[in-house]
Amino acid sequence: MFDATQYATLRAVVDCMIPADEAPGGLMAGVDRYLIHFLQHDGVGFVTQYQSALTALQREAELRHGTGFASLTSAQAATLLHALERNETQAVWLTSPSTFVALMAEHCAEGFYADPRQGGNANGVSWVSIGFEECR
Repeated sequence: MFDATQYATLRAVVDCMIPADEAPGGLMAGVDRYLIHFLQHDGVGFVTQYQSALTALQREAELRHGTGFASLTSAQAATLLHALERNETQAVWLTSPSTFVALMAEHCAEGFYADPRQGGNANGVSWVSIGFEECR
């Protein structure tokens, strides 16, 4: 579904959108794995948009910083994503950058706060951080 660069970019976006602090971040919660599972099943209609946008994001980082998105500092990555929210681009995008950032943020949040049985929120780490206790 994704080549190695697209997957590295996806992971870097997850890490930027839900960074680890005193609580686990998106990568530790398995948001990247959730997204892959989602895109292979219920979200299959988003695959082409993700592929195109991740490629454009990589090119955007190269044009602005001379390196790929996954190699950017946290501050550079956040600044770049904020620019894309305002549709400020240098690369050619086949999809709306602001729409993609919003979509990715929504899907990351779903993966981070989902029931662990849905493939994200590994070991309920986000639930622990917000004090949620599952009722069974």
